[in-house]
Amino acid sequence: MPLKISEVGKLLKTFNKFQTIEFNTSFPVKIEVKEKLTDIKYLIQMGKKEVITKSFVPLKKGKYFAMVKEIGNTLKISNLKPFPKIALLLDKIKFKEENNFITKEHILNHLSNAANKEEFLFFTNILIALQQKKIYHLIINEKKKALLQYKYSKNRLKFYAVFNNLGEIEGEIYNNNLDIYSPYKNTLELIEKHSNLIDLNVNTFLKETKPLYEFQNSLLNLKA
Repeated sequence: MPLKISEVGKLLKTFNKFQTIEFNTSFPVKIEVKEKLTDIKYLIQMGKKEVITKSFVPLKKGKYFAMVKEIGNTLKISNLKPFPKIALLLDKIKFKEENNFITKEHILNHLSNAANKEEFLFFTNILIALQQKKIYHLIINEKKKALLQYKYSKNRLKFYAVFNNLGEIEGEIYNNNLDIYSPYKNTLELIEKHSNLIDLNVNTFLKETKPLYEFQNSLLNLKA
């Protein structure tokens, strides 16, 4: 029997809670490298604040997930990973409903009423993922910009989620088991600590993640 969407819903609600539990614990956050000031100094934006920090690893301008730790009067930024294209587009979209399962009807409605090119591109990606790969999308939290991709495969359900406060998560549900992968140890530790909130046997693994469907940032790429 294929897994029901209700099982995914339970998982999403739990992950959504994880974004506010133990807010003082260090989790990956979204930062933006605004400008290179010297060979090792950079202007970084974190939320609404801009700070100057050092990095002996050359950084390019752009948005990243990163671990940030305050040491004395300086910030130590480590484990930078480029912000996924799917999240870059997601940041520019406004949604009216939480936990919104995006059907083909919703996609076509959004495309015909797109407020800007980013919204049109976002839903074009979702439509192609659905038609070509049978990959579904669900909005976890429209305000905090969290989204999940998932795909059925026999008696398994594979998924990928991106959260502003937890970074990227990849996983699989099968035989009452839930395997979760994340490149961030702290994210996995939080999930393990609160695994009793999930009605599945939870197993966590430190591993790089990637979307089930990689969003493209131009219509030319989509047509290729």
